[in-house]
Amino acid sequence: MQNNLTPRYLVILVILGWAIFSLWPTIEYQSLTDNEKEQLREEGKLDQLESNIIRQGLDLKGGMYIVLEADIPTVVKNLATNRNDKFEQVFNAASEKYKSNQNLEFFAIFRNEITTKGLKAVRYYHEYGSNLEDIILALEKETEDAINRVLEILQNRIDQFGVSEPTIQKQGDYRILVELAGIQDSDRARALLQSTALLEFFLVKNSAVTNEIVIQLDNILQKSVSDDEFAALNADTKEITTKEINEKSDDGVTTVDEIFGETGSVQENSLAQKQDILSESPLQSLIESIPGDMAVNARNMYALNKLLSKEEVQLKLKSSSGQFLFSNDSEAIAGSGEYFRLYYIENKPELTGGVVEKAKANLGSLGGGNAGQPVVSLDMNSEGAKTWSRVTGANIGERIAIVLDGKVHMAPNIREKIPGGRTQIEGFADMNEAKDIAIILRAGALPAPVNIIEERTVGPSLGADSISRGKKSILIGLTVVLVFMLVYYKISGVIAIFSLVWNIILILAVLASLGATLTLPGIAGLILTVGMCIDSNVIIFERIREELSKGKTPKSAIEAGYNRAITTIVDANLTTVIAALVLYQFGTGPIKGFATVLFWGISISMFTAVYITRTIFYTVTKKSIKTLSI
Repeated sequence: MQNNLTPRYLVILVILGWAIFSLWPTIEYQSLTDNEKEQLREEGKLDQLESNIIRQGLDLKGGMYIVLEADIPTVVKNLATNRNDKFEQVFNAASEKYKSNQNLEFFAIFRNEITTKGLKAVRYYHEYGSNLEDIILALEKETEDAINRVLEILQNRIDQFGVSEPTIQKQGDYRILVELAGIQDSDRARALLQSTALLEFFLVKNSAVTNEIVIQLDNILQKSVSDDEFAALNADTKEITTKEINEKSDDGVTTVDEIFGETGSVQENSLAQKQDILSESPLQSLIESIPGDMAVNARNMYALNKLLSKEEVQLKLKSSSGQFLFSNDSEAIAGSGEYFRLYYIENKPELTGGVVEKAKANLGSLGGGNAGQPVVSLDMNSEGAKTWSRVTGANIGERIAIVLDGKVHMAPNIREKIPGGRTQIEGFADMNEAKDIAIILRAGALPAPVNIIEERTVGPSLGADSISRGKKSILIGLTVVLVFMLVYYKISGVIAIFSLVWNIILILAVLASLGATLTLPGIAGLILTVGMCIDSNVIIFERIREELSKGKTPKSAIEAGYNRAITTIVDANLTTVIAALVLYQFGTGPIKGFATVLFWGISISMFTAVYITRTIFYTVTKKSIKTLSI
């Protein structure tokens, strides 16, 4: 029996002070009104406060539940070393059957199409085997590897995005489940997940070459496109025209020339005349010139894309080693509407995003053309820096297009050789978009496109209801345990209840300190530790009763009871601690949350039952007493 209890009191007071310090931000945050939170957000203090509180999971705070599916056909297509028309026909047939019935396995469909059409798979997948079976097996392994890389890259993106305790796990062979707690901007999260982030650098062909290819393509289209097709394209223009006239008539815009930036009356600019122009020079009639570039009015994008997708046009572009790409964003031109810039570039990139080592979003520096605008600064690895230096040095005066996911973000002129492997991307709508692109580039490009096949949003009201029910269950559990302990163990039961309250406070303090996330399974773990904590006290009290029945004094009975109970308590709780560690190691999301609460709950319950209650008993029995209320 210890006579000097001061060290014990000091330890308990220090732990109590730490617990209050850890929980105070959570208490302060919960007491804030919505207006006070908004004020702190404007002052830039809310993020700091939120970083120190107990976070809440998707089921408590609300957020997004998304199921993604990898585009397996695209992965298989990209693995082909060369492709021709016959391959495209077989592949497209397999893709269509797979999309129409996804209960079938794509590789079985692909194998069947290859066999039926007599396609020699070795010609296109010679790196993966010498016969069809070996090739299909190798493609399946490559696809599985691609899905695992998608999983890892999405994890890296979301970690950098700042979502607390996200759930990201495979669901079946080709699907990925993502749960993001507390997400308010669903569009931003969706773009972060789906963006393949394929960054490429293409040389832009000069204006003479561009004009020549446009004329050549017009000649091809005049011969290959029928009058009916031109009429169909013109009908789309008519539909848009009528819609725009109706929308703008209230503003006093009633003539076609005001809407389309052309001269003359409605009669002079009749749709029939437009069809004639389209038939004579299909591309030239849709493409306009703006300072420094070609451009296409937003209303003509559909028609132009349809013409460019024609097989004859694609064959010509392939033979000329070029391709057309549009700018990422449109820009308004006064009196003419929204325009997208059009670039004719090389069909093979000089450099890809795989060489990017660092990507950081910031504001353009003063003195530059992008001062105050959001930009992403890139640093390349040694290999990328060497290639970038060679490309820029050999093409001074030319333009290079920086393309992200098939859209041109910018196409600056190369003024000088850039030896350091550094460059910038601009053309972002706001700083959030620039930050997200930087995150995506740092995490890497997805090896397979992913599509959202299921999406649910959990509202904060549902989360608030879950919290309310969780609080109610804890209070009911505490009340029942309190009544039982008071009735069965009398005043000693009060000591057990005190240690139980301590146990809950310390668990919450640990969660706040670790930045852990509390979920419904976590609340279940908290309720479970209530029972485990009382269980330890029951073991101790029963041992003390046994010692008292032998005729020992209260002091001796307490000392012997604790000494006998410790081994049993440690043995019983150790197995639960091991189970919690296994759950934490191999579990994900809410399972990890449950394991975290369970581990710390069991560990703390042993401390409160063995150390705190023992200190209280020592204090009570410091003066000799004849009986003990137990």
